[in-house]
Amino acid sequence: MTIKKRYKKSELIQFTINVLKKVGLNKLNSTTVAELIIRADERGVWSHGIVRLPVYVKRIEKRSAKINPSLKFKKITNNISHLSGDNGLGYIAASAGINKCVSLAKKNGIGLVAIKGSNHFGMAANYLEVAAKNKCMAWVFTNASKALPPHGAMAPFFGTSPFAFGCPTKNIKKPFILDMASSSVARGKLKFAAQNNIKIPFGYALDKFGKPTNDGAKAFEGIMLPFGGMKGAGLSWMMDIVAGIFTGANHSGKVKNAISDFSGASNVGHLMICLRTDLFQSHSSFIKKIEFGIKEVKKLKKAKGFKKIFHPGEPEFNNEIVNSKKGILLSIDTIKELEKLSIKYNVKSPFKI
Repeated sequence: MTIKKRYKKSELIQFTINVLKKVGLNKLNSTTVAELIIRADERGVWSHGIVRLPVYVKRIEKRSAKINPSLKFKKITNNISHLSGDNGLGYIAASAGINKCVSLAKKNGIGLVAIKGSNHFGMAANYLEVAAKNKCMAWVFTNASKALPPHGAMAPFFGTSPFAFGCPTKNIKKPFILDMASSSVARGKLKFAAQNNIKIPFGYALDKFGKPTNDGAKAFEGIMLPFGGMKGAGLSWMMDIVAGIFTGANHSGKVKNAISDFSGASNVGHLMICLRTDLFQSHSSFIKKIEFGIKEVKKLKKAKGFKKIFHPGEPEFNNEIVNSKKGILLSIDTIKELEKLSIKYNVKSPFKI
């Protein structure tokens, strides 16, 4: 992303809302999806931001995702609920799911929500932030279309599914958030590299013949590699079990690719777990200990090349500060794709190249 322009968060949200309303989403769903998409860009996670809007729109156009799904919660126990996402955009089901999960945790100490019939839900941190703001620790899991090989195999089978955990800190706007794909790099970044003929580091992926490659296009069409060898591969398998098999969603290589397969419903699964931070001590005591741990870590001797030690979620918080002042960076290629949507749906565009 070498050539970029900055735009205000508000204008990107409004543009996204207008496009989504044009393809049929109601005001509530359009706003929910738009705010969560742009939140990723605001935090600097551009691979899960507005760059994905054309794909979401295409899923709606191809009827491989429902415009305005009818969400249905089924009570399992007092603190467990099962949600059917009705094949709507993943943001809609996941947003409803985390709100329900937090509500269950507030009432019962712990809440668990399993979701089936969903789609790609964007940045997992979106849902962890909701939990953290409500004085909860949370884990969010999802499965995804096949991209990674199991350890010892030479064919993609499991998704790049993220392992995500979050909890509050003293600064409510800067929670501890660990949101990481089980692959060496986010698949969205490989897609961008493929589109722009950009070289990638060796070790991210293999080509379709199983050979190491630094060619973005060959990598995107080939086999992504898990981080840490068998460890990342094992986590991706675990995610397929807890978010796919356990929730009743597609699994074992059956989740349709969100970017390239529009032949039907993806049936992605998500699992959300929330715990109140005051279950075994007061919330203030929990926060005090979190802050102590962070301060102790930051006092440690820095490794070569490092000027500062950050806790997970802190770099994204810093990105947010910069982007809120200067505007959100978008590449020229992304702007061109968004301009196509603007013309196609006759939506006023903030973009100027």
